[in-house]
Amino acid sequence: MKSIFLGLGLVLLLIGCTGKDKTDPLNYWDRERQKEVALKIVRYSDKLAPLSNHSIKLKKEFDPYYKKVAEDYNLMLLKPEPDGSYYFLFSRSAKSITPMFEGIAGQLKLNDADSLIVYNEIFRTWKMPDKELRERGKMLFDRMVTKRDLSIFYPKATGDKYIEFPDGRFSFDIESRRWKDNIFSDSTQVKNP
Repeated sequence: MKSIFLGLGLVLLLIGCTGKDKTDPLNYWDRERQKEVALKIVRYSDKLAPLSNHSIKLKKEFDPYYKKVAEDYNLMLLKPEPDGSYYFLFSRSAKSITPMFEGIAGQLKLNDADSLIVYNEIFRTWKMPDKELRERGKMLFDRMVTKRDLSIFYPKATGDKYIEFPDGRFSFDIESRRWKDNIFSDSTQVKNP
């Protein structure tokens, strides 16, 4: 009887160790596809191209700028949903503080023509070292995909340790695919977070 339990325990241990990480992006998209998706989101998640604005940012003339920007994006975590959407966590180098990184997490959906039909940024992290972003990002990502409360990690509760946006002042507008300033009505006057 004891050997049966020992054998069963060993089998369960082996199954647990050989299971793939369900949030590893390479389980769903190869690196080329990851870069293609990064190129689709940078027009919403990063600074506008020089001489661009929100009404013309999708024009092909800005592609070289956005291709360069997308090179800095790394898909850290990905989880598909039954409706065909994906939860994601991208990292990118922090532009103002090096060598730091920041995370951009949310949900996206592509249609059959490979167009981005849903883009929702759920949170952005503070700038932090890569190791911390991997640890904190994984924890926040897990909370996001299981729809647990993230507000306990907003700046009012934890300072500059976890989530930078949303923060009470800025929230993401899914329709315009932009962060909006809830204090100033004209968010074009405030730089994109």
